[in-house]
Amino acid sequence: MDGDQPGGGGIIPDLQLKGTEVLAGEWWRLVTFVLVPPGRGILVLFALYLFLIMGGALEFQWGPFRYNVYLLLGWSASVATVFVAPGATASVGYLGSSVFLAFAWLFPDFKIFLMFVLPVPIKYLAWITWLIYGYQLMSGSQIDQLLVVAATFNFAVFFGPDIVLRYKAGRRRQQHRRQVALAEASAFHTCSHCGLTDKDDPLMLFQYCSQCTGDHEYCQDHLRDHEHVVAVTDGENA
Repeated sequence: MDGDQPGGGGIIPDLQLKGTEVLAGEWWRLVTFVLVPPGRGILVLFALYLFLIMGGALEFQWGPFRYNVYLLLGWSASVATVFVAPGATASVGYLGSSVFLAFAWLFPDFKIFLMFVLPVPIKYLAWITWLIYGYQLMSGSQIDQLLVVAATFNFAVFFGPDIVLRYKAGRRRQQHRRQVALAEASAFHTCSHCGLTDKDDPLMLFQYCSQCTGDHEYCQDHLRDHEHVVAVTDGENA
């Protein structure tokens, strides 16, 4: 994930966003790197096709202003990376990746036909992308890690709060389900003599003893065969 672009000769190397070259005074690279294709041959056309579809959908969903802010944040993160790590070479592919991740988050069931045959929901491709980024964060070089941060910075700004809210809502739902399960698992009736519960024997009838002091219920086996609970008065204690 070093961000190197195809085309070792010609004009392409003069357009790439390389930190050392920018610091040497080649400031045009801050803009021209977005013109460098992120691949070769038909893959470039396919990537451009997907970018136009996904970018158009995001612009329709958000409006032109918000979509342009999203792109500007991605561009700013890439530029910041080459200043923090001058040895880095940022690629427009990272900006395209951020558009892909945003599209997959908003339209997870959109299908891409791999090899023009196999329909795959885009959410699964996004998960693979996140796994690759996670691997790079854990085992990649410092430059790799910075490039991953740059590729996901605008996504985190736009979707981070929503992800946190969804996580908290999911935690609350899990806690509620556990509480409901515990309530359903707990016994409603318990025999004060033998400890039998309605969970142990759903067909057993339980009744309160009118001769016992307080709330004491018993199963039918011990309703008339138990020692009555009687409150001790002060006079008896004396």
